[in-house]
Order: sequence, then structure tokens, then C-alpha cells
Amino acid sequence: MKQSSTFWACLLLVLFSEFVWADHAEQIDQVRIDGSKITVYGRFFDSANTRVTFGAEGASYPFLPRVTNTSVRAIELQLPFQPVPGQYRLTLQEPGEAELDLAITIGDDGVSAVAVASPTVTVEDGDSVSSEANSLSPEIVDACRGAPAACNSPSVLTDGSPFCDAVADFDPFRGSQAMTIDGTQELYLDESFTIEARVFTKGYVRSGILVDKYSGNARGREYRLSVNREGLLKAWFSVDGTLNHVRALYSNTPVPKDQWVHVASTFDGQVMRLYIDGVMAGEEAMRGRPAQLGYQNIAIGGNNCCDGYYEVFNGLMDEVRISSTVRYSESFTPPTEEFVSDNSTLLLLPFDESGKNFGVLGGKATLTDYNRIVPCSAL
Repeated sequence: MKQSSTFWACLLLVLFSEFVWADHAEQIDQVRIDGSKITVYGRFFDSANTRVTFGAEGASYPFLPRVTNTSVRAIELQLPFQPVPGQYRLTLQEPGEAELDLAITIGDDGVSAVAVASPTVTVEDGDSVSSEANSLSPEIVDACRGAPAACNSPSVLTDGSPFCDAVADFDPFRGSQAMTIDGTQELYLDESFTIEARVFTKGYVRSGILVDKYSGNARGREYRLSVNREGLLKAWFSVDGTLNHVRALYSNTPVPKDQWVHVASTFDGQVMRLYIDGVMAGEEAMRGRPAQLGYQNIAIGGNNCCDGYYEVFNGLMDEVRISSTVRYSESFTPPTEEFVSDNSTLLLLPFDESGKNFGVLGGKATLTDYNRIVPCSAL
């Protein structure tokens, strides 16, 4: 069956809220259609063996899209055509679980969607076969058509949050995906500095990097700010580029999840301090300054030296700033306005223009296939 195709350059974002799939309570967060590519974001127990079909509503048989990438957080599919206005059905089924159906209607004036589950799921137990009813009722799904900024999607901001613009989105379950800042090999830090950012942490992973200056070789470490698997904010720098002489500090409390918070590390040549939403979360006397090697560009949201998912930050990030001065020396009220570049700003990334740098050093951010700049109102 040959389908007609048109160029559909807009993004279709279909946002799901608290959707329960069968007994394992998998949650589908988002379905993203970009031309002939569909990415389903959520929580999958066995995505490599999940069966996915897509086709026009009422068609004699559905297509089996080519699966181009899978993880526990996403399934990426390539369709043999670009959807035109009409009604479609997307179906996913993990082994032994009920099917999840998403009915999508694409019209000239917008998009609507309804999520429904199959009425029964077949369970095999030895030689016996039984069918169990699935009690999930049809659920109307919020839908929009157009660029993400034009979609009125639910906010992930907590009450009173002062910002809502473009942010960087990172997913550690899709591979190494650091956002590299061109031209920052020589963005060195001296005895006084501040590294800070606004973050929305979705989950804790090993060494979830916020800001990194590390080439990956035995003598290529300069400085880093990260959130570890326990949720603790960690700041460190190496005085000689090796792990033998690293100055490190952990916060005494974890970075809160599922809310926007401001995090910062400062060093004045004698004391390193950590702050979470303006509250001092760690302090330790130490001496030295970060090594000045110039081997690697700065990476945001992960490392840009090595393959591996485990160092990618799990969440959203905004207003990344590196300064050549100590901006905070005691607990403070978190910033309520967007940062502006001043004489002490070495790097400032508001992500309002796909990661353009407004500081005094560096170029634009280089995105990988998995980086996204999205409205902060969208997960």
C-alpha cells in the first residue's frame, strides 16, 4: 500500500499526563512526530522487544515502523511516509502486557488524540491461557500542532518561578549527549570563580554533569559541577590535571527533584562553597587553582570526551553562568531575573537562541542528535 507524502516540517507534540499502562504502571510522557520520525518518551521495561505499529485508522493492516533507537526512556521510530491530515493509530505492546493504543487525528486546523488500552490481555500460565480485563478507560490527551513554543503545554515550573523561556533538555538513557560550547578550550578558572545554573532534576544518575572541562585523558581534568546518584551537588577541580590532586566538595543535602532550583559552587582561593537555592549546602577550606590545560571545550549536561550514558544529567537546565569572581559568600536569595553579562562573566548560556553564548569567551553550543532546546513549560 503506497501512501502519499507531504513535507510536514512542524513538530507535533502530544503530551501525556499520569497515564497508566497495564499492571507495571509504565508512564508515557510524550509522543513527538517530526516529519516521518516518531519518538515515544516514557518508561519502558523491555523497549528492545516492544512491538510497535502505526497506520491509518481502519486500514486493513498497519505498518511496522523501523525502530532506530531504544532505551528505557524512549523508542524512536522511522515511518515509511510522512503523515498527511487524517486519522491514525499508534500501538505499542511489551511482551505479556496489554496493548497501548493512541488514536491521533491530524487536521488542517490542529491535532487531537485519545489514548485507549485494549480491553483484554492474554496471560499464559503453563498450559492454561486466560484473558484479563484491563479497566483503563479512554483518556483525552492534550495535543498541539506547530513549533514547541506555540504549544500550550502543562508547566513544569513550581509556583513563583520567575523564568519560563527556552531551556536545554538532557536524557541520560539515550547515550552520551553533552552540549559542547565551541571555542572554550582556553576558558580557564583562577583562584576565584563561580559556577552556577538553574536546574530541573528529573532523576539522579551517576555523575550527572552540569558543567564539565575534562578531556578524558590521564592529565586532562580541569573542573566540574555535577549531581551524583545520591542527588548530592558535587564540585571539584584538579590542580595538575590528574585525579591525584583533586579538590572536591559534596553538598550536605540532595538537589530537590521535579522543581526548578538554583545551584552554585564558588571558590575564593581558600574556601570552596556549595549553594542549593541560595542556602549554603557545603563549605571546606582548600588551596590551589584549577589546572589550565586547554585540551577540551566546555561541555554542558554531560562529558564530550567519552562514550557512555552514565554522566549525562537527567533533566532540564537554564541560565548556566561561569564567572571569574565569587558572586556568593553566604546564603542568599536565589536570582529572580535572567542573568546579564558583566565584566566578570566568562560564559553565559540562557539557551534562548539554541545555546548561543552571551559571555566574553566561546561560541555557540554544538548539539548532538539527542540534545534539545525546548520551552521550559514542556517536559
